[in-house]
Amino acid sequence: MSNVKPKRLSVSQSASSSQLRGYRFLNPYNFVRPLETRNAHIAPLLGRCAPPPHDRYVGLTGRIYCRLTATTPLFVSDSEGVTEEVINGKVHRHYHFFRDPEGNVAIPGTGLRGAVRSIFEAATNSCFAHFAGHKRLSYHLLPELALQLVPARVRKTDDRWELDLLPGTTPITIGRRPSGPQYAAWVYVYDPLQKSRTIVQSAGTPYARRKKIALAGFAHGEQCQAIIEQIKHPRRNFEFWNVVYLAKAGQSLPRSAAHQQVVTGYLCITNQNIENKHDERLFFTTQQLSPIDLPEQVRKKYEELIADYQERHSDEVRKRQHPNQPQGKEPGFSRFILERTSRNDAKLCDGDLVYAMLDGKPGAYRVKFIVPVSVPRVGFERHICELLYPPELAKCSDYNQLCPACRVFGWVWGDDNPEQQRPDLSAPTAYAGRVRFSHARLIKDTGVFDATLAILSTPKPTTYRFYLRPRNGKPQDRLDDQQVDYNNQNQTLRGRKVYRHHGDQLNPQEYQSVNGAKSDQNRTVHGVQQAGSVFEFTVDFENLAPVELGALLWSLHLEGWHHRIGYAKPLGFGSAQIEVVSVTLLNPETRYRSFGEDGWSDYQQIEKWITAFKQAMASRFGAAFDQLANIRDLKALLSTTPPLPVHYPRPTQQPQPDGRQYEWFVGNRRGGQDPGPRIALPLAEDDTAGLPLIDKDGNIV
Repeated sequence: MSNVKPKRLSVSQSASSSQLRGYRFLNPYNFVRPLETRNAHIAPLLGRCAPPPHDRYVGLTGRIYCRLTATTPLFVSDSEGVTEEVINGKVHRHYHFFRDPEGNVAIPGTGLRGAVRSIFEAATNSCFAHFAGHKRLSYHLLPELALQLVPARVRKTDDRWELDLLPGTTPITIGRRPSGPQYAAWVYVYDPLQKSRTIVQSAGTPYARRKKIALAGFAHGEQCQAIIEQIKHPRRNFEFWNVVYLAKAGQSLPRSAAHQQVVTGYLCITNQNIENKHDERLFFTTQQLSPIDLPEQVRKKYEELIADYQERHSDEVRKRQHPNQPQGKEPGFSRFILERTSRNDAKLCDGDLVYAMLDGKPGAYRVKFIVPVSVPRVGFERHICELLYPPELAKCSDYNQLCPACRVFGWVWGDDNPEQQRPDLSAPTAYAGRVRFSHARLIKDTGVFDATLAILSTPKPTTYRFYLRPRNGKPQDRLDDQQVDYNNQNQTLRGRKVYRHHGDQLNPQEYQSVNGAKSDQNRTVHGVQQAGSVFEFTVDFENLAPVELGALLWSLHLEGWHHRIGYAKPLGFGSAQIEVVSVTLLNPETRYRSFGEDGWSDYQQIEKWITAFKQAMASRFGAAFDQLANIRDLKALLSTTPPLPVHYPRPTQQPQPDGRQYEWFVGNRRGGQDPGPRIALPLAEDDTAGLPLIDKDGNIV
């Protein structure tokens, strides 16, 4: 990167940032908007209804012959033949292209089915079938708000849950940081993994002269005695109690000095879970405070939060031999991430130490929420399903009210909601799909190559400006987090996530690992099919209505646009065009009345069914088919080569070997007196001007 200093734009300049010259890029994904039904009584098969039976012919039955041509490199992994390579103590995996039972290169039918179903769902405005709607996402609490958290200990007696507040020596001030020393005492335990600027810049101060406390033999939550003394932080100008000596309950303590105090408290150990961490905490109080009620809803949200933490880090934890300890320069994992990990384990127990956000007045405090650490993630008030609009697009739950995709591709009752009431035992809870995809066999091989891929990140749905949009109107730049997050009643989910076609913008720089680096976070793939490779497959269908067959044919051909299939779609792999070569239909009456005829015949008027589907969509949703929002978005993402390079946001034009791409998001959402640009992802059909490079300080580069 050049040494030119990044330019911070003013708010007025940011408003016209799309017109600025310079390097710009497109995000690898955007969203296809769902539709609101305008005429529910028209084209009922595009709404919810009971599926047809499987035990008789009541609709169109036949076979579709298809040809698939890769338009970018294509890779579909085989679950067998995975090999491992140890690099710097970490396991790097190698994957090979899928092969059928005879050992031939192929695309599995399940992969084709999934790709086509996703298009079918979006095109027919079907339900969100794979959707963790009852999950409550979490966000990082701002540091200035985290200072208001009060240490506390959970008390459970019979069926009553309470909190014992432990704010040290400082009176609790609702809505403000502590007016005196911080509520919890500090226990100096660790050498920071990153060099401490405070100690370097403040050598000789009481802070820098603090002595470490060895915690061998002590347990988290254990009641302890301690000698503490008050210290002022030399750089941040706040006061805290420092633990000078720690002993188990009942053990003798050395004589304390005149400026020191002896207290009894509870040791809070969360592990060295961040790079610059040096202290654990001792929860204690010298004040007479009555326990306060800990409501069920607060407890439930806490358990959801801990489950969210554990889910976020489960893969990383499994890779570590000692996940509670740092590994090189990587910190360990928080204690609460590693314990009580079974689905049935209680995430909150009697004696647990937590931090509480309070409101109310002295003597009448109320708990807003509790968290496990002092700078925590906090669960949003609303579940994801509460942001789905229209709400009737939630996953189908009634056999007699299935959406088009569930009727055609299949349905199983149940979702992620543990409180969902089970249907009556006499009610059906599954429906077999009426389409079957064969493996796609390779008929034209244009060559293969191997590649060590760039790191593929996990979805980040708490990137509000990318995943949410206003219910009315378009996403706007420069709004505060509170205006665009999951708690804002005006915000709704953008729709169905689709990875855009890269076309001629595909650049090996974007899909190859920088300098060929291998780690446990990326993969090496073998036998990647070059663009131009051709496959053939069939789709068997039964009992489809004409409008359903038209929707299936449209979802296969997709106006000649590009399906996204297989691995590394965000990096540009997996674009393919599908051609419907022919359709044969079964005439059951001819087949079962004649010994000489099999009842199968070619059908040439394919376009008739597709036209019927388009007309039904237009009538039901109130606009010409190609003017419907979902179709416009699909076209924008999948039709042609985009006008700009495609890659995930990052602060530099070239990919960074140290993986600091996240700095773009840090800089973009930066608040305070000198905020970042806070750019929102445009709607798919408007997403042509691209995004700028942004550094961690919010500067547009």
